[in-house]
Amino acid sequence: MPGLWAQSPIIQPLLELDQNRSKLKLYIGHLTALCHDRDPLILHGLTPPASYNLDDDQATWEKELQKMTQEQLQSELEKGERDTAELQEFANTILQQIADHCPDILEQVVNALEESS
Repeated sequence: MPGLWAQSPIIQPLLELDQNRSKLKLYIGHLTALCHDRDPLILHGLTPPASYNLDDDQATWEKELQKMTQEQLQSELEKGERDTAELQEFANTILQQIADHCPDILEQVVNALEESS
């Protein structure tokens, strides 16, 4: 029943995690584009995590959540947390590469983040 689904305490954290993953993917895409514009070798040898290349269909995913048991939702939450941690680690690695090779790009990123908050 959809009414019970909406009351699950796991749903909101799942949706928030998904939103955070989407933001991280955009951030990683932006950082990657900056590096490619400057010097593609900055990212030489870096491979994005599998979760970066997943292109989830949001509506389908949310419908699937409605059909899941609490155990399945908990498993989905744990997977989402792992994916988010992988994406965050990858973003941190890119930032470190930028800091090591082109600190002026890092300054641009920080300024852009300050302007957007």
